[in-house]
Amino acid sequence: MFQVPVKTQYAIRALVHLAHTGGDSAAKIAEAEAISPKYLEGILSQLKLAGIVVSDRGRSGGYRLSRPASDIRMIEVVRSTEGEVRPVECVADRKICALGALCMPRKFWLGLKDAVDEYLSSVSLADLSEEPFIALGGTEGE
Repeated sequence: MFQVPVKTQYAIRALVHLAHTGGDSAAKIAEAEAISPKYLEGILSQLKLAGIVVSDRGRSGGYRLSRPASDIRMIEVVRSTEGEVRPVECVADRKICALGALCMPRKFWLGLKDAVDEYLSSVSLADLSEEPFIALGGTEGE
């Protein structure tokens, strides 16, 4: 039903790689994470614009986290690659729905958005970078 876009999955993998290595070139990240180098460059550019990573020029240049992994929340990553979480379009704009203010399920969709936002805000990149990561209410590997 719900699926995290590939771009966001790749961004998270690249960030976990950087958290483990301290910094690396886009080519090395792409190779280690089996991501198309050209596609990864676009993702890293978005992460840079969002202030999540910084890039260093030169022979030993590459990308590194802009701050400690514990200070980077997963909601920032999702917003930098996909924008706001919206289970349905009417969450952002009630006028999109033909029912408008009469739409009773809207409360449900807003609650779902709030729950997802809360969870994404509660998980840091450091949490994902530690072995093993156990999701709230889940088991290892879920």
